[in-house]
Amino acid sequence: MSSGSEDILQFAPWESFVSPTFWHKLAELKLDYDRLSDAQRSISGHYTNRKATGCLLEADYTSFNSNGQPPKFSHAAVGTIYNKNTIEEFKALDKLTLLSDEGKKLLSDMCNDRVAGDPSLLTRFFVLSFADLKCHSYYYWFAFPCPLTPTLKLQGAVTRLSDLTNSSKYAEALQSLAPESQNFFILYANGRQNEVVEVRSLSSLDEKEVEHYYFGFADPSEYEHPAWLMRNYAAYLLQRFPCFVGKTLRFLGLRHNQQMQMDDSLIWNVVQSEACDLTKTEDVKFVGWELNKNGKMGPRMVCMRDSMDPAKLAENSINLNLKLMKWRLVPDLNLEIISQTKCLLFGAGTLGCAVARNLLSWGFKRITLMDSGKVGFSNPVRQNLYTHADAVAGNRMKATTAAQRLRDINPSAETVGHVLEIPMPGHTIGESLRAQTEQSLQLIEQQVQAHDVIFLLTDSRESRWLPTLLGAAYQKIVINAALGFDSYLVMRHGSTRDMAGDSGREIEGLKCISGNQLGCYFCNDVTAPGNSLKDRTLDQQCTVTRPGVSNIAASYAVELLVALLQHPQRELAPAYYTQTGRLQISADAGKVPEGLLGILPHSVRGMLCNYENILPATQKFAQCIACSAPVLSAFRNEGHAFLFRTFETAKYLEDLTGISEFKRLNSEIIDFDDAEFDMSEDDED
Repeated sequence: MSSGSEDILQFAPWESFVSPTFWHKLAELKLDYDRLSDAQRSISGHYTNRKATGCLLEADYTSFNSNGQPPKFSHAAVGTIYNKNTIEEFKALDKLTLLSDEGKKLLSDMCNDRVAGDPSLLTRFFVLSFADLKCHSYYYWFAFPCPLTPTLKLQGAVTRLSDLTNSSKYAEALQSLAPESQNFFILYANGRQNEVVEVRSLSSLDEKEVEHYYFGFADPSEYEHPAWLMRNYAAYLLQRFPCFVGKTLRFLGLRHNQQMQMDDSLIWNVVQSEACDLTKTEDVKFVGWELNKNGKMGPRMVCMRDSMDPAKLAENSINLNLKLMKWRLVPDLNLEIISQTKCLLFGAGTLGCAVARNLLSWGFKRITLMDSGKVGFSNPVRQNLYTHADAVAGNRMKATTAAQRLRDINPSAETVGHVLEIPMPGHTIGESLRAQTEQSLQLIEQQVQAHDVIFLLTDSRESRWLPTLLGAAYQKIVINAALGFDSYLVMRHGSTRDMAGDSGREIEGLKCISGNQLGCYFCNDVTAPGNSLKDRTLDQQCTVTRPGVSNIAASYAVELLVALLQHPQRELAPAYYTQTGRLQISADAGKVPEGLLGILPHSVRGMLCNYENILPATQKFAQCIACSAPVLSAFRNEGHAFLFRTFETAKYLEDLTGISEFKRLNSEIIDFDDAEFDMSEDDED
């Protein structure tokens, strides 16, 4: 132990120890709450005097809790974080002014005697930081402000608590001290023959009995020198009781070993000879910036990329662009509803791959694909979830391969692929395939009911009929995308939910169709779907389109869904159109009420030949072969028996909905008897 009679007392400086969870929480708060704000935020830290290592002040994710409690055997420290938006702001900030401002807060607590009620205010700290969220790097600089006061000089040797006479009485009194009161306290000892030793709070301090006091504190230092916090403790006492100047003060640094014994606690007898008026805050200077790892004045940097779980790292990076939208562009964007929405994609071809990739970009995680095809050599150049190696393998199914590739892209995505044929009207099912078809129908129904959104992305009209019917029957959001050679159609199907509340407002020059009155993909047809692959040449069987069409349509399909989910009425949102039956973007779009992400059309029809988009809206057709009341009623009443009749012949749907009668009447008007128009040469003569 030091034995110099007039040695200047030195203090062990704080060392910050920051848990990775602190940075993860800071990133979350910056992205989701603070955004562009760089206002200061209150935080907390903690330190321990049990088997202390160095002189550590720790911060973790609990530091941001408003009512957080320190861990067991630890004590709270009061802090503030200044997280800047750019590295330039971090560098340019006046560090001396910031330290002075924080120090003045400490002096205010001392001079107003708030410290007596909450001694943890003496362990004030703050952090200046910049979070590079793109690279997962964090620049930071801790400071522990302390007023620059006259030096404290040691009087005699530093002694151990165990060396005191009647040390057992001291230990007994200290053991009665509640853990939450151990950070700062007074140990009273009257020094008489029958010595009385008791613990008191700072608020009970009597300046007349200073010679009987040990000013105790939980000491996180492992060195002979006391921790930095004693410097503020002494400054507070000498400010509150100026009569202490020139008197010997005894400080007790309480230190516990692993077994919570306090024999290693140290006592320093110190004196401050000069007075210092801390009430004149403008004249007070402050110290306290932490040195970096090189022992120099400067900030530190930590990169969390290597310590983060790769899947978590990917998830944070993927969501970065979406969360940045909320900072300035779309503050009210609801990302939670997007991440929770379950999407079912019928078709994993050109459209299916493009839609799935766009869904991932928007933060959709729950994606299921249905397709019966294998990856062929012509697929990888147009369908971006497949590779040449998939085609070479010869047995890789599109649905399962696409699901795996989506997980490769985003490990947190929950994707599944189902290999099956979609039963279609007009495609007769033989007896040998009936059991397999039943299984397919059960799986399709189960998946439709388990998902929130259905995408129709198959390459034939009739393969869209069953998903359209099921989407209407189970009241799901249905998004349809269809391609021509240089054209595309993207539409949302009308809802079968009951309408409640506002069905749309009247606007001069525009007509409105409420969300539950909008038509589906089949509502504009007056014929049931048949076998479109029968008696067709190769170019008619394949989807032959300009390569860019599928990507445009897929993007519109996903954007339409996102806009729909952000609208307060969701799928019941109305659509507007002009007297001509379509909405011209340039002329009329400005009149339409906008949702969070703009207008919400019923459909988008685009042509690459003239680079034009129109936004037509159509009402439900009472005799629609997919969503009309007779069809839905027959399905609900008869189930699979009804479906198998439609698979046998599409004419059944025409008879059920009355389209057959409509076609017959129409034919009577245009059918003529050839005998009435005999154009033989004899007659001409």
